[in-house]
Amino acid sequence: MALSMTGCGEALAADASGTCRVELRCVNNRFLKLSIRTRDGFGLLESQIEAVVRQRVRRGAVQMSLDVTGPAALATRQLDTSQLDAYLHQLTDFCSRHDLPPPRTVDALLSLPSILADAIPSREAIECAWPLVAQALSIALDGLDSMRRAEGMAMARDMLVTCGEITSLAAAIRARVPIVVDEYRIRLHDRVCKLLQERGATLAENDLVREIALIADRSDIAEELVRLDSHLQQFERLLSEESPGRSLDFLTQELAREANTIGSKSLDVTIAHTVVEIKTRIERLRELVQNIE
Repeated sequence: MALSMTGCGEALAADASGTCRVELRCVNNRFLKLSIRTRDGFGLLESQIEAVVRQRVRRGAVQMSLDVTGPAALATRQLDTSQLDAYLHQLTDFCSRHDLPPPRTVDALLSLPSILADAIPSREAIECAWPLVAQALSIALDGLDSMRRAEGMAMARDMLVTCGEITSLAAAIRARVPIVVDEYRIRLHDRVCKLLQERGATLAENDLVREIALIADRSDIAEELVRLDSHLQQFERLLSEESPGRSLDFLTQELAREANTIGSKSLDVTIAHTVVEIKTRIERLRELVQNIE
């Protein structure tokens, strides 16, 4: 069944190495776009995370929040003891020269520049944290899939109903076409006969038939109705497949094109009004398709 591109999922995984929390949020997008918000160091896992996400999500803008605590958390800041030694030596020397008591703690020194330096985590430390991250990510993706599937099923049901309505409206147009031609024949015959009577002339039946045939040929919408039905059948079939969003978007455009052609060819007010109803439902399909993976 078609999946929605909108959903969220979160998970908390824990083991002896620590605790990992993952939160996923997904909205519609033409392509798959992944952005990760996490502590320094875990960004190095982005390629592995993206590979896992791509197995489950094909389209959408996915925002991921990753937080690891405990021993598995990577130490990304470290104390620069040499810099601290230099600061302490200078401060002790200053106090000695000015007859001041030397500092008994280093608390005040810790806020000075360059005391804390960035530490580049090792690849080994990152890889050790990966199993815990992968576990939490898998559970969060399960929750995301569950929400996307539920919303996708709801949208698919609505679209199937809408397709059925368009099919019924198209059938009404198909049934109306012969009536329109017959009504046009009667109106044309009455108008021409009236004009000819005023001039004392008569109307040849062949001329009337030829004119009606020309009008019927110009307003023939049989081909458009066939294509409309074909697109609707394909649309309904694709709703049962996985990730049909792009194909459904294309079919929605084709449905709109056929409806526009039918409306431009039609000379009947009733058919024109029916085409407006069809186009309204196609627009509803288009809005829903924008959120199908």
